[in-house]
Amino acid sequence: MDATAGQARTSFDAVVLVGGRGSRLGGLDKAALDLGGHPLVDPSLNAARGARTLVVVGRTSAPLPSRAVLTQEEPAGSGPAAGFARGLTSITDPASWTLLLGCDVPGAGDAVRRLLNASAAGGDADAVADVDGFVLTDADGRAQWMLGLYRTASVRVAVDASAATNLSLRALFAGLDLVRVPPAGREWHDVDTWADHAAWTERLDPQRPA
Repeated sequence: MDATAGQARTSFDAVVLVGGRGSRLGGLDKAALDLGGHPLVDPSLNAARGARTLVVVGRTSAPLPSRAVLTQEEPAGSGPAAGFARGLTSITDPASWTLLLGCDVPGAGDAVRRLLNASAAGGDADAVADVDGFVLTDADGRAQWMLGLYRTASVRVAVDASAATNLSLRALFAGLDLVRVPPAGREWHDVDTWADHAAWTERLDPQRPA
């Protein structure tokens, strides 16, 4: 099954978090960091093009789609769970599923295709009972929470039952029944350090001089 089939069957919104401090990159505007001639956030925004509603949480100087709903977690810098909670409440007409993406995953397009195909593999994703979402893992099977497709009703209940502020996504999603989706390659690998940036630069343009 191709990604188009998965997208056709799965109605989703998307929340993209851009408020990370980028501390291991010198505290710069991580989403706006150049990678291969484009802002680092671009792959995540492109991966979310099929979303009914696109919410961008946080502040960045990177160009954003005109249709994006812009908001900020409260208080600012209070973590990804708070950012996701804020993104959810900014969607006025929620779809059945919500895609959560960070701003620092150059392989987001491949990752989202894996998630959408996994959600569609058992039939109409809106009719899949007793599953709260799908989350991509790294090569060792660890969940990558900001590469996830979550049942909107389930994550809204989780947010309502928690303070969310300064809570980890792992803790927020602890009570959910999530299907772990293995990666096809290194599409899960984010850009946290300059070494990560160099590795992705080489991967995207292997002919580029060092």
